[in-house]
Amino acid sequence: MRLRLSSEYFSTNVGRTRSTKWSRDPRARNDNGSVLVLALLYLIAISLVLAALASWVTNDLNNSSKFSSARSLQFAANSATELAIQNIRYNPLLLAGQTLNASPPAYCWGSGPTSQLTGADSVDGVSIEVWCSTVWTPSSADTRVVTFSACLSGVSASTCVAKPTLAAVVAFDDYPPGVSTPNSGVCAVYCGTGLTVESWLWAPQMPTVVSINPPSGAVVGNTTITLTGSGFVNGTTVNFVEESGGTPSSANVILEATGIVVNSPTTLSAVVPTVTSGASYFVTVTTPAGTSAYAPIFTYS
Repeated sequence: MRLRLSSEYFSTNVGRTRSTKWSRDPRARNDNGSVLVLALLYLIAISLVLAALASWVTNDLNNSSKFSSARSLQFAANSATELAIQNIRYNPLLLAGQTLNASPPAYCWGSGPTSQLTGADSVDGVSIEVWCSTVWTPSSADTRVVTFSACLSGVSASTCVAKPTLAAVVAFDDYPPGVSTPNSGVCAVYCGTGLTVESWLWAPQMPTVVSINPPSGAVVGNTTITLTGSGFVNGTTVNFVEESGGTPSSANVILEATGIVVNSPTTLSAVVPTVTSGASYFVTVTTPAGTSAYAPIFTYS
């Protein structure tokens, strides 16, 4: 049996097929647009990830370089300070112009004017200078208490002691074992029999004394004074160092204040010691970070 298609059917269905084949479906256009947007977002995400990785790698390289530099500085400062400690342990350097009550501090080894590791003697290519100041109490078991201040080479003594890279406070016992007989002379045989590291601090806040109120009092002592400055902490000690002509006197007279009360990091009160005659004294503050400079003066009348 033959099937006949009318011209009307042929024209209608064939035309519809052609129309469907060649037309553009709106849904197809939407799908294509979504794909493009997703591709763009993917590229942006990849770009951000790559940028983050690049930044991380750069930061890591910078941090590695900074760490290596900081480690070299630390090693150099450690080495120079250890050298200074061992030298001054057996060679006190207490003569005029040396470390005794030196402010600013003086050289720690050699013959001055500086103690430094530079050039061929530098450590990891870092040049370091160390400065020393000694408080000498011959009748005490802690015969010498030395403050060491280490800084990069070229930094002045006064600048270094105010803001050291490394500050160490070391006490030396200059008596033979089991003996503590007062000896007013400089150690000759038993220098540095004992050694105690009181503190070892990186970039410490050194104490300062800016003003004293009142600035004078009677020789009988018992005057309560207020010190204003910075870096005061619990356990702070206050000393009166006899001065002459703006420097500590050669008599090496050091008196300790009593009744110390730290009110804040910037203020403290203390009771001045008794003296036998009128004189003027530097007032210093000592903390684990070190001792303040010889600056404000208290006058006895």
